Parts: sequence; C-alpha cells; structure tokens
Amino acid sequence: MTQTAWVLSLSQFYLSLGFVLFFLTLELGLAWVLFGFRLCARRSQAALLAYRFWARVFALSLILGFAASLPLVFQIGTLWPDFMDRAGEVVGPLVGMAVLTAFVFKSCFLGAMLYGQRALSDRAHTWVVGMVAAGTSLTVWWIAVLLAWLQRPVGAVLVEGRYQVADWLGVLADGAAPVLFGALLAGGLLLAATLMLAVTAWRTEVRPSDAGDRSVYAWGLRLVLLALVLQALLAATLGRELLPLQPARVAAVVPQWASGPPERLSLLAWPDAAQGRDGWHLAGPAGWADWVRLPDEGPVHGLDELAGMRPPLLLTYLSARLTVLLAGILAVLAAWALWRGRRLGHEPDSLSPAGRAGLRAMAWLAVALQAAGWGHLMIGSLPYAVYGTVSLREIGTDVSQGVLWAVLCLQVAVYGALAAGFHQLLRHATRYGIVPVARHRGRA
Repeated sequence: MTQTAWVLSLSQFYLSLGFVLFFLTLELGLAWVLFGFRLCARRSQAALLAYRFWARVFALSLILGFAASLPLVFQIGTLWPDFMDRAGEVVGPLVGMAVLTAFVFKSCFLGAMLYGQRALSDRAHTWVVGMVAAGTSLTVWWIAVLLAWLQRPVGAVLVEGRYQVADWLGVLADGAAPVLFGALLAGGLLLAATLMLAVTAWRTEVRPSDAGDRSVYAWGLRLVLLALVLQALLAATLGRELLPLQPARVAAVVPQWASGPPERLSLLAWPDAAQGRDGWHLAGPAGWADWVRLPDEGPVHGLDELAGMRPPLLLTYLSARLTVLLAGILAVLAAWALWRGRRLGHEPDSLSPAGRAGLRAMAWLAVALQAAGWGHLMIGSLPYAVYGTVSLREIGTDVSQGVLWAVLCLQVAVYGALAAGFHQLLRHATRYGIVPVARHRGRA
C-alpha cells in the first residue's frame, strides 16, 4: 500500500467517522436533554415548548447519523479488507450489538416518542422519552467499548495473526471504555447545549422570545459549563489510562526526542522531525511525569527509538494543544455568557448583537473542540488499527489512487450537502417554529 493510498484511505475513513460521531454524540446529548425537558414539562409549560421544538432537531440528527453510518460500515470492508479477518471475532459482535440496539431497543420507543405524545399520558410519554435516551446510550456504549478495545486490546489473544476472544468480560470491562463513553456523553451534552444557545440567539433576531426560549437559554448556559468540566476530567482520566501504554503518543505530545528521563512538557513548540529537535518551544510546567503513570517508573521512550512506528508527529502534537486551547476559549465564553445571563435574568431578547455572535461562536467552537479531541485520539494511535499489533498498512486496500481520489471527492460533496441540508432545515425551524398539530382528547 503506497503512502498516497494510505493517506487517501485514512482521509475517507476519518471523514465518515467524524460525521457519524458528530451526529451520534449530538443525538446522545439531545436525547438526555429532551428527557430533562419532559420531566420538567409536567409542571412547566416552558419546558414543554422547548421539548416540542428540540424533538424535531433530535429526529433530524438521528436520521443524518444513521445515513452517515452506512458508508462507514462498508468502508471497513473496502478500505481495510483484511481488518475483519484479523479482528472480526471482537469487532463483529460489538458492531452487531450496536446495530441491534439501535434498531430494536431504541427504535421500539422512537415512534411512540415522536408520534404518540397526544395518545399517551404524560407519565407514559415521559417514560418513553427516557427509554429512547437509554437506548441511544446503550448504542453508544458498544461503540465506546470497540474504540477502547482498538486502543488497548485486552480480553483477546493474537493467534496466528488473528484475534480470538479469551475473556468477553475483560473486553467489556476495560477501564477505558466507561471513560470513552463518558467523554462521548459529555461531548454530546456540550454540542446540544451550545446548539440550543446558538438557535435561541438566532430565533430572537426574527421574533420575540417565548417561555420555551427562555427555558432553553437558562438550561443551556449551565449545561455548557457542566459538560466542559466533565469532558476535561474525563479527558484527563483517559490520558492516565492510555498514555502510559502508548509510548509513541507520549513522546509526540511532550515531545520527547531521546529516550531517558522525562523531558519538560512544552506549552507550545514546533517539532522538527528532520533535525530531531524542537525548532522553538515555550517550556511548560515541570513534573508532568508525576501525574502520568509511567510503566515501572522507568525512562520514557524517545522519538528516536520509535522511528517508523510513531504517529504523525506534528498532527499529534498540535491536535493536543488545539484541544486544550479550544476548551479554554469555550470555557471563558461560557462563563461570560452565564454571568451576563444571570445579570439579565436569562432573557435572550436582551442580548446585544455581540452577545448573539458570541453564542453562535460557542456552537462552532464546540464542534471544533470535538473534532480536535477525537482527531487526537485517532491520529495518536497511528499507524495501528489495533494498537501495537495490527497496522493499517498491512490490512489496507489495493484499490487504485484514482478511485480513492474520486470517492473522497464524492464523499466531501455528499457530506457537505447533508451538512448544508441540516443547517437549512434548522434555519427553517428556527424562523418559522414547529407546525401546529390538532389536539386529541385535550392533551397538549
């Protein structure tokens, strides 16, 4: 497999994976936000108004996430044809459980949630919304287990080049899986909260806010900060779980050029792989190795020792710094918005044009933060498909570069059209609201 074909295959796969993860995490976050709205709707008309609007956005994100997941499943077989032969005994059941959960558990309640509100009692409909949120979480859980296993293949043994499951409990109970699931949930809540704030600011530009807008505004401001704190703690915990087992990622993040005692972590640098040193750097705090649990407290492997089987140095280093930078900017904006909201009584109509622009910027920053964070996780594990054992080059496709270029361009066009359609439908719902439905038996 040539270098160009490898890069094109990765670009295709990561584009699909990123699109799926965005809508999947947004769906997960919105599912629990809707459950919260539905719980409050029994005593608050504002929460019911908010639920009605955002249930439509949830349905739209669910459809787009499902549509984007189909090409991803096919790409596993077309771009990495030997992957299932090597790891299919582990990957196959986990993917099957995710599909089964999505189609059976979640979909059984989805129709009642979207179309049965007026035919069910408030208590029954609230229970149905909770079951949809639980089903969505269970679907994401299997994906988190799979991602954790690819980063740390425990519970299975490599026999003649193929993984065989030795302990399913070990696969499912790996310590990184709950942390990855928590990171996905926190990311989904962050995406949902920032999107709610951006849409609320957008709606107040075309009409006065209603009780639902004010409820969303008050919820969203608090949820952004909560989700940011949760994601930061979970990212730190994930680092403690994975970094000691992935010396190449550690060396790229520091960066550690020579094996030996841990070097001082740089705040910002320009790694020069050709020269084997930093072109320039801004030194960070000392003692970083006291926080990261290094195996056996021994010396750190340097980039010189890991040549050939290390991740893309510059992308791994910069994605880690970009994640921290975006999280900091978003935290400052969220704290400012919460302070201003409390001063103005959480009244979105009182927002200035700069305030509305800030809320919209928070939504884009949240998207960029998720892309940078999950990009670092994926890029930092290269060149492996299953960390430390199965490399992507040995399972890659032999399709010509021309075909890979054509499919990549088609992917960009299709996903661009889907994103534009999502934006346009969201804009239409924001401008005109939801379509009224006739009452049935007097229920709202």
